[in-house]
Amino acid sequence: MENTKGTVVMDIGTMWADLVALLPSGWPSAIEGFIANSWTRAAGLLLLVYFTIRVIASVYSGAKNRAEMGPVAIRPHISGRFDRKTVRVPHKLIEMSMDGVHANCKVFYAYTDANGKRRRQLVHEIRNASLSVSPTNIPRVQDIIFGQEVPPVPRENVCFPLEIEEPEATVPPPDENAQAYAARHRIIEQWREDDDAVTVSMHADAKDEVAAGKIEFIQDSIDKIAKTKAGWLSRRMKFKRLWKNRPNVVGSYYVQFEFSHSPLFVLTRHPDRDLKMTAWLTVLTSVFALIMDAWPMLPSASIDRAFNMPDVQNVDTTRVTPRVPVAIPPN
Repeated sequence: MENTKGTVVMDIGTMWADLVALLPSGWPSAIEGFIANSWTRAAGLLLLVYFTIRVIASVYSGAKNRAEMGPVAIRPHISGRFDRKTVRVPHKLIEMSMDGVHANCKVFYAYTDANGKRRRQLVHEIRNASLSVSPTNIPRVQDIIFGQEVPPVPRENVCFPLEIEEPEATVPPPDENAQAYAARHRIIEQWREDDDAVTVSMHADAKDEVAAGKIEFIQDSIDKIAKTKAGWLSRRMKFKRLWKNRPNVVGSYYVQFEFSHSPLFVLTRHPDRDLKMTAWLTVLTSVFALIMDAWPMLPSASIDRAFNMPDVQNVDTTRVTPRVPVAIPPN
């Protein structure tokens, strides 16, 4: 049986030798000196640590980073000192140390579709938003949204969290839309998921864009159902799936924050302690490797002299020590 591993190693060595031979004269020794330089290795290790921390921060999903928080009720700013980029949240959602930190803020509309599955839809995003953490709960105002904005769309193309059975003697009004249906059965008044919603504050334009994003999502879903219903056979095959997944017009809003992947931010201010600990372990391990690489290595002769040990190489092994007879005392 041939040694395949040894053959592969020899082939790689041959390829490397051929590559080195193609380099101009003096370059192989220059490259070896560059790699052997301790400062070069230190710079390469620091660069590796930098990218490692960024990769950890980008793929790690902790308790705060990229985790949905809610349900929330969204109201507009009352104070004029908060601009469009500011998102004011209570300390109940995030700790006070995050006050003034920038993060990408996403608002999701969460609902239960007609098939009984929990779904979510991104309805608005504020890039590089500035967090303003309130030490107290943010009070509610009259102009506030909970995810219960019911648009005047066809009743049969959407669903509700409370499916009301119509009495046999009751004749529904003709062409009743979802908004009129919800008002007639007082569905919003019976909806209890928003009772524990945490109030957050955004700019008035951002708050309106969140509500508009939800209504636009529902309208797009209805348009897709209408197209598949009236289209050719290939489109009608999608009708059953879209009909079973009809969106719910009553749901809740959730917010999600994605913080910076900068190594300095991850090591100092990131709210996720596990992520911060992992980053610090990476840094400390790299620092230990740098210290061990730069640690001075003393020659063996110096070590022997330090401990007053004779040099084994200089010992004359040909010289034989004479044996002294031991006198035996008479009996």
